[in-house]
Amino acid sequence: MSQISVLDNVKHKDIKVDINKNVQQYHGVNRCVVYVSEIADLHKEFPILISKEPDTAKLQMHAILGLEKNENLFLSETGWTSRFVPALLARGPFSLGYPKPDSANEPKHSIICVDTDDTRVNTQTGHDLFLPFGGESNYLNYVKSALKSIELGMKYDITLFAMINKFDLLEPVSINIQLNESEEVSFNQYFTINQTKLAELNSTALEELSANGVLGVLFFLFSSMNNFQYLTDIKSKASGADILSDI
Repeated sequence: MSQISVLDNVKHKDIKVDINKNVQQYHGVNRCVVYVSEIADLHKEFPILISKEPDTAKLQMHAILGLEKNENLFLSETGWTSRFVPALLARGPFSLGYPKPDSANEPKHSIICVDTDDTRVNTQTGHDLFLPFGGESNYLNYVKSALKSIELGMKYDITLFAMINKFDLLEPVSINIQLNESEEVSFNQYFTINQTKLAELNSTALEELSANGVLGVLFFLFSSMNNFQYLTDIKSKASGADILSDI
């Protein structure tokens, strides 16, 4: 069960969050939805592919964290080993809420909420949320940054996917990784950016992509594909076996 409360610097002044408690339980996933707002960092670390819902054709970006089910190759017993963490996982037991406006003309604003039943939330160990004499901790600022990235990313993603569809830039990927003699992992249900089509766009189309903040993101997406080799290297080192990839 979850117990979601609006974060309050008085009510929750003694709360701590142990981000390394049950780290596999919360972060032991092999892929995670990510957003435009964080791609500039994440593409340096993870392969990022585009998923298309078969029924609705809705697009999402997924950072690939592992090669097998529930496997996150960027986790150790003490936490993350990567330089960057996807915002959906970095936010921890926090989320954004949207109170109903008092009037139709009042703009929506978000508030930070915390799940006080989350096992990482306690009053004994972990990161403080608030400083002893007032103010917010560095950890809470980190969480707020992750939540802001999600909020902005959900808006920016609409533009990204609209531009991808407008210029027909999606290309199916064909990725097969041989884990051992009997096991193979395939990512053939995903898409990436077609480099040839992107290179063939005229100057007007490129200017439109650039003006909408999309052009750089497209380059980040297909450059992130190189990180599959990094994944196989980590997996090979951990398992002590040679892993072959066909990308």
